[in-house]
Amino acid sequence: MPAKPAGRRKRNRAGRPTAEELERRKSRVMEVATEMFVHQGFAATTLLDIAKQAGVATRTLYQHFGDKEALFREVIFARDAAVVDAPVLQAGEDLKSALRRVAAYSYEVALRPKSIELMRLMIAESARFPEMMGKVANTIFSRFKANVAAVFRQLADAGLIPQDDHDESASLFVDLLLGNQTVMIYFGWVSATPSDQEIDLKIDLFVRGRFGSQEMIKKPAKKRSQA
Repeated sequence: MPAKPAGRRKRNRAGRPTAEELERRKSRVMEVATEMFVHQGFAATTLLDIAKQAGVATRTLYQHFGDKEALFREVIFARDAAVVDAPVLQAGEDLKSALRRVAAYSYEVALRPKSIELMRLMIAESARFPEMMGKVANTIFSRFKANVAAVFRQLADAGLIPQDDHDESASLFVDLLLGNQTVMIYFGWVSATPSDQEIDLKIDLFVRGRFGSQEMIKKPAKKRSQA
């Protein structure tokens, strides 16, 4: 008689996955679903295919994600889950060096292979899910721009640029950096990323257009405060 309850307890433990195992399964499902949606599209991907590839039961997908559209939403909203550390002004760093690092951060966020794949997926499925794609794009850009604006505030506090509308500076700088070439990369029309020389030219153009020459940066700040 005592052996039976022990047997039942053993079966319950074996049949109930740990939190760690559930997290591992969810991670595997997300990985497989992302790859299948990216390479096959939404319509050609089924929950059954995802479940088989991920090594889980189809009911597991319904329990943890819901239907196929819900799983697709999870994939899209996790687009920028692989966080790239936001740049921070280093002690003794000059303006150009800081903006080079902001540029490197911008290109890493926008042009990582996974970012390119998921952006192409978002473009391909934008007609099917216009509201969701707009929400994701706005969320991603707002977070990204806020990280860049934070560097401009640090530069201003260090006296390297005037106190100004740093959110606007961030938008202008990012637009100049990424521009049409990034869009063309997303569409697969070009594959080359900007060279160091091109990046330096964009940085120089931005600094001169936004603040004047580097030597004159502090003087316009005084005039603006008096105006």
